[in-house]
Amino acid sequence: MFKKISGFLKTNKKILFLFLITLIVYAFSGQGKGAYYNYFVLMADAFLHGRFYLVFHPSWLNELVLWHGRYYTVYPPGPAILLIPFVEIFGTAFYQPALSIVLGAFNVILCNKFLSKFFSKEISFWTSVLYAFGTMQWYHASVGSVWYAAHIVAMFFIWLGILELVNKKRLFLVSFFIGFAYLATIPSALAAVFVLIFSKEEFIILGKERLKINYKNILLFCAGFLPALIFSAFYNYVRFGAFYDIGYSLLPVFNEPWYRYGLVSVRYIPVHLMEIFTAMPKFVQKPPFVIPSLFAMALWFVTPAFFLILLARFRTRLVFASLITVLFMSFPSLIHGGNGFTQFGFRHALDFLPFLLILTASGMRDKIKPIGIILIILSILVNLWGVVMINFLNTWTL
Repeated sequence: MFKKISGFLKTNKKILFLFLITLIVYAFSGQGKGAYYNYFVLMADAFLHGRFYLVFHPSWLNELVLWHGRYYTVYPPGPAILLIPFVEIFGTAFYQPALSIVLGAFNVILCNKFLSKFFSKEISFWTSVLYAFGTMQWYHASVGSVWYAAHIVAMFFIWLGILELVNKKRLFLVSFFIGFAYLATIPSALAAVFVLIFSKEEFIILGKERLKINYKNILLFCAGFLPALIFSAFYNYVRFGAFYDIGYSLLPVFNEPWYRYGLVSVRYIPVHLMEIFTAMPKFVQKPPFVIPSLFAMALWFVTPAFFLILLARFRTRLVFASLITVLFMSFPSLIHGGNGFTQFGFRHALDFLPFLLILTASGMRDKIKPIGIILIILSILVNLWGVVMINFLNTWTL
């Protein structure tokens, strides 16, 4: 056992150092702002006391819904489930951002382990550095408010799911992890698309004469989702008397201009596409000259290294599966009225960020070139600017 641990530490010094640096930087970056929006801590406390509702309505939590005289959160319960042991020990004073800070740092390790299955150590490491400090994860993980923590938890379980897929391929575990990601953010369930495309032979084989279906693997994969689906249905039924989630529809938000077509509509797609590709910060003629917009900013502006995706090897199954998964996972956000603000960038893209990183790593090809390093450094500088401006200088605009 000690030899295995020693061997792991010796061969993974760089990524372990990156993990520690990420953990420290995230911990000092948030300034405690997300701790006020501790819905998940209060949910965990309710679970510990055998309740699915809150017994009081804190004035600073504005997204609780009143239903039959009780206050409920509208968020999926996954992160609250993870917090149960910590709330049991520390009570409702537990610092909620600790969840996203720690899991955000672990996400970097999981990313590196997955990428190293397909790319060189150099490309895997540089992509992991990009993930840690050159993407939206830095800001959102460091703040750790309810909206942001959910995305970090979802990514953690998506990484676990696809890592299991390329390691031991235990399909029940693969879908179990993705199912738990669904309990953090609903669109994360669509990460299953990656599994179905990347490992399609595990389910269906197109023979010359007939179609072979592996019913055992299909059943195992479906069974892995059942714990999350059953708990979600039970959770919703106990709260609202319906097996599907109606929490969002009870929020008094439909008089807002961004919900003018209702909660979901295809009419929102062009609006959000414009935000994803063209939204910019505010430029002013005096210092600091450029001010981040918390409403939305283009993904390529926040992470210029995403331009490398244009060079990805789209004919490989890994890249093709990642691209199709991004398209599927982005759809729920594109038809949803709100875009997720406040945020740094377009936070709903965090759900499919693992697959954007796979595409980016592929775009580096066989060896990282100077242009790749320049784009990664530029991405880090942009995200450093965002964290400093928003968290430390409290300078931003909508």
